Formats: sequence, C-alpha cells, structure tokens
Amino acid sequence: MMTTLTDPTTNQTNSFNGLVTEFLVMLETSNRSQHTRSTYTSDLYAYITFCQRVGESGISTAESVNTLRSYFATLTHLAPATRAHKQAALASFFRWAYKNDLLEANPMEKIERVKLQAASPRGVGRKLVEAVLAVIPTAKVRDRLLFHLIFETGLRVGEALAIYIEDIDLTLDDEHIVVTGKGNKRRTVLLDDTHLVQQIRNYLKRTGYRNGPLFRAEKNNQGGPLRYQTVQASWSHYAAQAGVSCTLHQLRHTHATELVNAGVSLTTIRKRLGHQNLQTTLRYAEQSDQVADAELRAWRRQRQQTG
Repeated sequence: MMTTLTDPTTNQTNSFNGLVTEFLVMLETSNRSQHTRSTYTSDLYAYITFCQRVGESGISTAESVNTLRSYFATLTHLAPATRAHKQAALASFFRWAYKNDLLEANPMEKIERVKLQAASPRGVGRKLVEAVLAVIPTAKVRDRLLFHLIFETGLRVGEALAIYIEDIDLTLDDEHIVVTGKGNKRRTVLLDDTHLVQQIRNYLKRTGYRNGPLFRAEKNNQGGPLRYQTVQASWSHYAAQAGVSCTLHQLRHTHATELVNAGVSLTTIRKRLGHQNLQTTLRYAEQSDQVADAELRAWRRQRQQTG
C-alpha cells in the first residue's frame, strides 16, 4: 500500500515517501547535522512502515491523530528519551507539512508528548577522562585529537564532526575555531590549551589536509566526514578498555564543570558552550557546591575582618 497525502492547494496527490524525501532534503539544505538527518530518516520510515502494516495512511487529517497514538503505543517498551526523540522527528515533519500547506492541521499538536525530567549534567572528573584518553593508541591520531578537542573545548560531538580546515585559525596566541552550533548559530571557540593546539598542528602536518572536513573516515585518508555512530562506538570501546564509565557527552559536562569550579563566569561559559539560554548553563553551577562554599567563607572572613 502506498501512503499518500493530498495537497489542498493544488489538489494533487503526493506519496508519503516522496514528502519525507523532500523533508529530508530540506534538512540537508538548511545545514542540519548528519546525525539529525540520519535519526529523522530512520524514525520517519519506521512510521511509514507501521502505517503500511496496519493499512492506514497515517497522514490524512481525519485519521492521523489516531494512527499516531497507535504507533506511539507500540513504543512503550523503549526508554522515555528514545520515545521523545521519535516523537520529535514526527513533530518536525508534520510541522513542516502544515507550514507548507500540505496538511489542514498539525496532528502532533493533539499528541501527549513524553515528559522528561531535566537531567543534571554529570562530569566525571579530569583524571577519569585522561585515563580513557591514555588507552587510545598513539597511531590513532584522529581519535586522540577528536576526543581531546571535545574534552578541552566542551564542543558538542556534532559540532566537532562538522569542523572544516577552513574553520581553524592557528595564528600564534590567537588560536581559535569557528563552530556551527544549534540553530546554525556560529561561534568562535578559543583554543587555549597549548597541547591541543600542537596536536592540531601535528595532525594537519601528518594528514596533509588543506581543506575539507577535519575529521574523516579512514579510507586512505580520503574518506568522507566521520559518522556520529562511529565516533560513539569508538569512545565506548576506549572507555571499556580503561574500565571507566563515561559517555562521550560527559566530556562536555566535565569541561563545563571544570570551568565553573575554576570561577569562570557563567556568561563566559554560556558563550563557550553555545547555550542559547543561561538557565542551561546554570545547571552546571548547581554542581559546584565546593566553589559556592569557598566563596561564602571568603565573604564571611572579609566581613569579619572589616567589621
């Protein structure tokens, strides 16, 4: 069965598959990350398969809400975060279809969304991260640089993978990179760690890269950009070798917590991490009780001395 959608503005019928393809092309042209596009592709075609199996279009205004509810009911065995991600993919598609007058209404607006508790960011500490970095073979220069870069700058994994040689400026005493974050917002990130800067220089010299992606699949050094899943699997392998429980995203948390504990202002941390909302950065501040206690003790001592 071919799932279809009627465009009310032209009275033409388009295949659901074709619309999904058009939607995914839109994501690519709007510079959404490869990870996002891959995830959305998988989730959208899983919904199409479900619709075909139960013999419903799943997209016509009359039945789409019930079809969506039936589909999400089959996912209750999955973790809440996973279900939320799948809902997000469909919500993005239906929002796009409605915005472009391909639907008379957005059915996802009537779907109860999965509620997730805001997870407290958890850093693991520098010693544990360095223990993982230490097990990466010296010959694996790409992996050593990638994970060191994420750890010392707090970049999101997708941001690191999207770096091009042209985004790097190694001017002495002003080394920095320009990264593209959420919402396609670009920001400049200072490369303030001298060891990291030297790693980048050595990596570029060894690979001979002059332009294009900084991190590439290892196919005679001419591979395409690294896939998110490949990087995740590599980090998990190294962490297991080191006997350390640490997810790749925790490198970012660890860096942020270090900055907070070092007394760096939340405004500066927000800019470095690319947070759109200061409230996100404040979640890291809540982890730094020792720093807060030290500041209060210093304030109390100063008051007592002047009192």
